[in-house]
Amino acid sequence: MPNPTPLPLDEALARWREALTEAGALRRLPAETTPVHRAHGRVTAVAVWARLSSPHYHAVAMDGYAVRAQDAGGASPDAPIRLKLGAEARYVNTGDPLPPDFDAIIPQEEARIEGDWLVVTRPPRAWRHIRIIGEDMVASELVVPANQRLRPQDLGAIAGSGHATVRVYRRPRIAILPIGARLVPPSPQIAPGQIIEFNSMVLAAMAEDWGAMVNVTPASECDLEALVQQAAAALDDHDLVVINAGAAGGARDYAEAIISRLGRVDVRGVAMRPGHSVILGHARGKPIVAIPGFPVSAMTAFEQVVRPLLQSWQRQPATRPPELQALIPRPVSSDPLVDDFKHVMVAHTYRGAVARPLPQAAGAIMTMVRADGVIHIPRGQDGVRAETYARVALLRPPEAIAHTIVHIGSHDLALDILADLLRRARPDRSLSSLHTGSEEGLRALARGEAHFAGCHLLDPDTGAYNIAAIQRYLAHLPVAVMAFVRRNQGLLVQRGNPRGLRDLRDLLRPDVTFVNRQPGSGTRLLLDYHLNRLGIDPRAIRGYDRHEFSHLTVAAAVKNGAADAGLGILAAARALDLDFIPLFQEDYQLVMPLAHYESPLLAPMIEIIRSADFRQTVAALGGYEVAGMGEIVFSTSHAPRS
Repeated sequence: MPNPTPLPLDEALARWREALTEAGALRRLPAETTPVHRAHGRVTAVAVWARLSSPHYHAVAMDGYAVRAQDAGGASPDAPIRLKLGAEARYVNTGDPLPPDFDAIIPQEEARIEGDWLVVTRPPRAWRHIRIIGEDMVASELVVPANQRLRPQDLGAIAGSGHATVRVYRRPRIAILPIGARLVPPSPQIAPGQIIEFNSMVLAAMAEDWGAMVNVTPASECDLEALVQQAAAALDDHDLVVINAGAAGGARDYAEAIISRLGRVDVRGVAMRPGHSVILGHARGKPIVAIPGFPVSAMTAFEQVVRPLLQSWQRQPATRPPELQALIPRPVSSDPLVDDFKHVMVAHTYRGAVARPLPQAAGAIMTMVRADGVIHIPRGQDGVRAETYARVALLRPPEAIAHTIVHIGSHDLALDILADLLRRARPDRSLSSLHTGSEEGLRALARGEAHFAGCHLLDPDTGAYNIAAIQRYLAHLPVAVMAFVRRNQGLLVQRGNPRGLRDLRDLLRPDVTFVNRQPGSGTRLLLDYHLNRLGIDPRAIRGYDRHEFSHLTVAAAVKNGAADAGLGILAAARALDLDFIPLFQEDYQLVMPLAHYESPLLAPMIEIIRSADFRQTVAALGGYEVAGMGEIVFSTSHAPRS
């Protein structure tokens, strides 16, 4: 019977494992023989013992002359000994067998030849520059034990000990069944309501990394009988069936019914976030699971549920990714009733390694793209306190994170171009950008979460950009303000401007729906500044309280008809083929703590910003003035906070 409430993660896995054990579904995978050269990443089913010694003969280790050490034991520069070539000294190459009855090598660079004689001026040492039989391994020696995942060096040792094949466990076979009537293959041409099905390729790649073979069935319509037949067929020739979606309990969520028809549901719902809509069961002596359809939830559930099973099948210990200790500068809340997995961005800044939680929307695949690691907040804890350290399980190599430049702040398309050019010029550098708005970008700098922030905050009292906000948020942090672009802001409207909009006053019309930027963004402040000057009450604008977090998402809302207009930049309008009504110009600048501005990490990026090629590329986007790009227009020199 399914449990009425979600079980704690460890209890859910234990209950499922017990049920699988009773059903014989945790039996060891059969062994098979595979050529050594195809065994990388496979797991040995039996130990491998050396058939040959290595080397299996006394092998010459240097080019030179083989001699008998006793024949030249008294040699010195004052009393050289002459050895007859061919009889008393024989030329040999590296890897040659040592001639019988010879026991020393005189390297070629130390040899002196006079006619048919080798002139020896110092006594050779017996067995020097010779690899004796079994120096590396001896016949019958253990090469690798059972249950070892084979690395490249293991393959070399197995082959070098005389084996052409090796016995390994058969790879686990997984079937992934995506469910959803609106799922379609990847394409730029999809209709409203259709959803590109990419979960299966993500999950398949994860499972292949863990040593499995994966088959993905085409996305299925929500017909229960057809889904049951499909799952039954998958059980016939796979070790595990994973149903993707259909586990939430909605009217067309058939996962539980499928599992119940074929076998038994052991666990319904797991107390973890994201990914609580998990169903664990078994059928026909094999495990069958259903995981959520949202990408972040699906990947988290797959990691927590499927990976341990695959490791168990392959007799591998539970592995942990590399970790680092990172500062959490602000509190992170968590539900104490669940195991919470927070995906974070990590920046190595003036405060050391600092982690910032990413937006936790279950359907946001870009959260996973941007994530450097995961913080696990165990069940029973209500979060992480501010200014404390937490362990981050890394999703990227530590050295890659250390060479990543982190931007948090206002978005501009020129930053995306900058990120691409930086990676092309310096493959060891990356630029990762989180679009939060200008004010939050400055707060992130104050907390040490980023290396720089894009900012365009207008001071309504002075008409100047950014300086007042910097003095307010970064009063004790020395910073440099770099000119980046002067850009046009205006109304983004659909092609042909069907509503006939001309300026901000038209937003008061009852037939016009507006989409705004989030509070604290430079664009929002710019809008409010000009609405105030015009005497317009924002509450009279339909859609003023609906907001997006970047120029492109505003443009997307206009493009898909969710709004008639939004305030944004010309480059965003061009990117989504919209019309643009220019209204204002503004200064978009980069704010950098001096410690970062002067660091080697940012030097390649700054070099690109100051290049003529980059200025020309940005100017070609339209709506930008790039004169002065890269110049420092303001700096502070106050002592940093301790």
